[in-house]
This record gives sequence, C-alpha cells and structure tokens, in this order.
Amino acid sequence: MNSTSLNLPSMRCLQAFETAARLSSFTAAASALHTSQSSISRHIADLEKSVGGQLFIREKQRVRLSDRGEHLFRSVSHGLESIRSGVRVVADWTPPSRVTIACTHAISHLLLMPVFESLNEAMRDTAQVRILSYEYETVETTPDPQMDIVFEYGEYNSGSPYRVKILPEAVTPLCSPEFAEQHKAILSGPVSDWQSLPLLGMEVPNRGWATWNDWLRNKGIERSTVHPVNFENYVYLLEAAADGRGIALGGRGLVERYLASNRLIALTDTHYETDRALYAVLTERGESSSEARYCLNQLATLLID
Repeated sequence: MNSTSLNLPSMRCLQAFETAARLSSFTAAASALHTSQSSISRHIADLEKSVGGQLFIREKQRVRLSDRGEHLFRSVSHGLESIRSGVRVVADWTPPSRVTIACTHAISHLLLMPVFESLNEAMRDTAQVRILSYEYETVETTPDPQMDIVFEYGEYNSGSPYRVKILPEAVTPLCSPEFAEQHKAILSGPVSDWQSLPLLGMEVPNRGWATWNDWLRNKGIERSTVHPVNFENYVYLLEAAADGRGIALGGRGLVERYLASNRLIALTDTHYETDRALYAVLTERGESSSEARYCLNQLATLLID
C-alpha cells in the first residue's frame, strides 16, 4: 500500500479500536463509549478496510488482537494519550506571567538589547519579558498601566531594594575618526575653542543627565557659548556623531559598541563623572509582583559590572 496516499482514520474509528483492544470486547467497548455494539463493529470494519488487513481475531466471548492489530494498538494508544494530555493542559491553561520593562528607545537599543537574550534565558521559567519603548515627553502624560520596571536618572540611591543603580554617570566627548581628522587643529587646542565646532545635544527636557555646559564647567569654562545641535533621541545623536556631524557626550556603558567598531573615538582619556546615575526602578505594580522583583535582580546582575 502506498503510505503517502493513506488517509488517517477518523477519531471515532481509532477510539473504537483502542477501547475494544484494551477491553478485549466489542460489547464492553460499546458500553464504555456509550454507543451500540453494531456501531463499534462498523468502525472496526472500516478501520480494517483502510489498513488492508484483519486487526482482531474474533472468538466466541471475546476478541483479541492480531499481530497487525498489536502493532497498531501501541501506536494508537500512545497517540490518544498524547492528545488527552494536550487537551488537559489546554483546559487548565494559565496565561504565562509577563514583566514589562518600560524605557526609552535609546536605553532599549543601547543597554537592554545586548543582554535581552540572556535576560529571557534567566526568566524562562518565571515570566515573559516585554520591552515597552516610549519617548521622554510621553511617559508622564500617558503612562502604561502594565509597566513593572522603568528607568530614571537620579542624584541619590535611596537604598530601596526596588531601586537599583545601573549606570553611574560618566561621559566623555566622542566623534567620528573623520571628524577628528578634519578638525584636529581645533581639537588639539584649548577646550574653550571646541565651542566653535558642532556640539550635539538633546532637545527634550533634561531628566538629570550631564550636558555640554556641565562638561565645560568641569573643564573650568564657566561662561560657555554652547548652542548644541539638538536631537530628540540619544541614538539619533550618536548616529549623527558617527556620521561626522559633530561631537557627542558619550555615556560609559552606552557607547561601547560604537567605540569597538571605531565608528566613534574618544577625544580625551578621562570621563567626567557626576553623582547622578541611571536607575532601574519598580513601579507600584512591579513592587507587588514577585516576577518583576526577580527580573529587577536579573537586570542588575547582567548590567552592573
């Protein structure tokens, strides 16, 4: 028989066969399946016709499986039990828990995505992890009620287990190798002269991160004339610097991929460090979730050096 042209028997035929084989009786099978003996006999006959051979040896008071029937019984009983098990699982189905991490596109792209696979692996038996990206101007006006973990800049660590310091702020000027070569005369001179070059900044309301004025003030330049070329997204800002459009302040822990690929180079050997930091914080919803608390701990393990 060409097995590729063999259609699967109906579920009723298979159930009738499996029950009759297990009970060694068409009558008992009919009772167990709440049908008639003639119906069981018809299903068995149909099944025997479809496989091209006898499955039962009929005796006076009972039936027993033929060799062909024994082989089929093992497969059918295993298959039906697998189906029953699957139905039981689905019937008792509980949607998996989910932890939602809300952050800007920059934090998602630069900080979380490099460790996302490892985070999912750590959370595999606990909950699914969802990254929800937002822009700075929208998080306070339209907060998502499903947020469990958010990121924020701050100047202190409250010591709360629900607020974990991820990246202490440390920035240094970066630009493309081509930009550095083009402007090497200015860049090798006094820092005060750098203000004549395009300095790239963020146009959104400052959430606590270091600005060019902060960096220049740290260099002793109190009265700066900086008018940065502003971007609404930190990734866009870094991409603009990598394209040779100016100098960016690169945060340690966020720009390593750009440095490793030589798309950006550091213009100084030191970082300007502040008392601020990027924190991962549990929302009120997250504080009440054991999965979110565990996720916060895993984030800290993956992101803190």
